Amino acid sequence: MLRLTAPICLLCLLLLSFLSCEEETLEPMADKLATYYPLELNRPIYYRVDSVVLRREVGGVRYDSSTTEARETLVETFTGADGLTYYRGERWERNNEFAPYRFKQTFTVTRDGSAIVRSEDNLTFTKLVSPIREGTSWDGNAAFDSRRSVFVGGELLDVYDGWNYRYTRVDTSATLRTGAQLDSLVIVRQAEVFDNLVNYRNAYEWYAPGIGLVERFLDARYTQCLSECADQSWDEKSEKGYIIHQTFTGRD
Repeated sequence: MLRLTAPICLLCLLLLSFLSCEEETLEPMADKLATYYPLELNRPIYYRVDSVVLRREVGGVRYDSSTTEARETLVETFTGADGLTYYRGERWERNNEFAPYRFKQTFTVTRDGSAIVRSEDNLTFTKLVSPIREGTSWDGNAAFDSRRSVFVGGELLDVYDGWNYRYTRVDTSATLRTGAQLDSLVIVRQAEVFDNLVNYRNAYEWYAPGIGLVERFLDARYTQCLSECADQSWDEKSEKGYIIHQTFTGRD
């Protein structure tokens, strides 16, 4: 009859305890991605989108602002060449509640192991990763050259240069601009470049359980006015760029 000595018994108990804890912690981590970015077909989500585009004109720069309503819906799934399941989504927009929605663009979302990946406008972003924990960081723009320029108000701007994604708050509460109070939010800080003399970048996204994206903010501006504009604010010295503020308003 095999007898285990006390040290070996203790080692076995520790090993079983570790395996038990691993089973209890890994599964919730995987579930959190589905909680904060639910992939559900035919459930539209609605947003208010306030946009400002800087446009050069004689005598200076004009801040051209607009407000639209957006509707996003995952409409179908398909299997990609990599064997993953992709959700194809459609984004529709309208100028006000009385106008008809007009098709804006298509996009795809997939669960790539421990990450949620979204592709739109020929760019692929890693939106969320596991573990969802304060301080976790990742390169959300790794799928493309972050120095590539995009057209903004007729100008080229390297919007995504210098971004660094990280969870700054987890399980926090906040009030949206609509007045809605949401709990257990996850805040993803994407860009925080405030002390650069040429570029200004401020970007973040909020995610709520059972809903997904509830707040998106992006402020990307550029100037060549250096020493003579040292005391001016970015609102005064910016020469090109744009600001987008997207807020969740409801879901069917």
